[in-house]
Amino acid sequence: MPEFEPLLRGLDIAGWVLTMDAAHTVRAHARFIATELLAHFVMIVKENQKGLFERLDTLDWANVPIAHTTTEHGHGRRERRTIRVLDAPDDLGFPHVAQVFLIERYTLRRTRKRTKGSRKYKTVEVKTAVAVLGITSLSAREAAPEHLAGYVRGHWSIENKIHWVRDVTFREDASQIRTGSRPRIMATLPVD
Repeated sequence: MPEFEPLLRGLDIAGWVLTMDAAHTVRAHARFIATELLAHFVMIVKENQKGLFERLDTLDWANVPIAHTTTEHGHGRRERRTIRVLDAPDDLGFPHVAQVFLIERYTLRRTRKRTKGSRKYKTVEVKTAVAVLGITSLSAREAAPEHLAGYVRGHWSIENKIHWVRDVTFREDASQIRTGSRPRIMATLPVD
């Protein structure tokens, strides 16, 4: 992501907490945030950082107690989110990480489904479970588990709103505009 550092360089954000998805979970960004910006990060870890992901995935999460739980009802579903947090292992191999965490989201959604060949609908329950691994430069003194969960939840809500609008409303993923500066121009055009 060549735009990452120039976009943030020179901003007075010392002490701020930057949240980011897996695309920005790279060592260079962690170093830049912690050493040049004097800020903190909360990063989601996926398999684009294969070694880091595998190291976090092999931690004994089953024996780490759930540190915080939230439950929400709305939009026809019930969601329960849990977070487990550990101090970062010494051999993690990723700079400036103080804590690692596992967030699990369990969703129960009721939906109407029509059986094949019938005009009648029946209500069925659909259960899903999603697990997400993450890292942060914040120590346990600087951020309790509920704070880390809040940072991640806040990032997801922003990302969902922005990406949903761009992907669904503006059909950005279906765009055939792929070269030069045209994709950036199309992404910034105001639409009424």
